[in-house]
Amino acid sequence: MTEKPRDLRFQVSADRTSASRRVRYVETNKGDVDDCALCQLEEGAVPVSASAEPEPIDAVQEQDAAPSPSEDEDAEGQFVEEELIQAIENQLSAQQPAAAQAVFNKLTLVGHTRDEIVQMMAQVLAWQISEMLAAEQPFDMVAYERALRALPQLPETF
Repeated sequence: MTEKPRDLRFQVSADRTSASRRVRYVETNKGDVDDCALCQLEEGAVPVSASAEPEPIDAVQEQDAAPSPSEDEDAEGQFVEEELIQAIENQLSAQQPAAAQAVFNKLTLVGHTRDEIVQMMAQVLAWQISEMLAAEQPFDMVAYERALRALPQLPETF
């Protein structure tokens, strides 16, 4: 495999642990050889342009490319929701605990859709997990079944 000559007008800023890669344009035709920012970078010196000029546009674009904390939280929330729904689906298919199937049947008779029922049951499971973590106690199956049987009313502290 032959390696292509690298175009020196572009620099790749990449962190191997990062999910994104950034390509940055470097201006190479700034008058004399001594003024060339690329030449100064290769020599290890501080580029002339780094002295008093404002932040370049490409730096602003790099900041925009990074995911914001709210996007990370949204993705994490979506992942947690999917896992909770999968746990409820597993409980229904295994019919364990027995209250899960009983509550599902009750809510179906009252007119709720399957998606609504699974969503409510996932919210109860999330509530019970948060209670467990806050109290630093093992999972309380009795409280979980009691909260399931109270559906469609969600737990008070939720």
